[in-house]
Amino acid sequence: MSALNERAIQRGRLLERISQQRVALGMCCAPLADALNTADQVVAGAERTRQWISENPLAVGLGLFILVVWRPKGMLKLARNGLIGWRSLRFVRQKLGALLA
Repeated sequence: MSALNERAIQRGRLLERISQQRVALGMCCAPLADALNTADQVVAGAERTRQWISENPLAVGLGLFILVVWRPKGMLKLARNGLIGWRSLRFVRQKLGALLA
């Protein structure tokens, strides 16, 4: 009977130790969880924006047309910066793909 009691006590101590480790791990990873939650919100917002644009192409086209008529130089700058950003993103993805592969 004493061997059974010792095992029960040992099991209880191990369970307590596991629970303490879980609490410590949760506290340690809290900043990471916050950052991941923020990233999830950004991704969700981008997806909602993409969905709205696909559901309302007329509104988007009309908005772009108004911008072109109202500020043609500004639209040219925006298009140029967008092209530069797109090329930079492709370049970075290409280089990271080679590093990660």
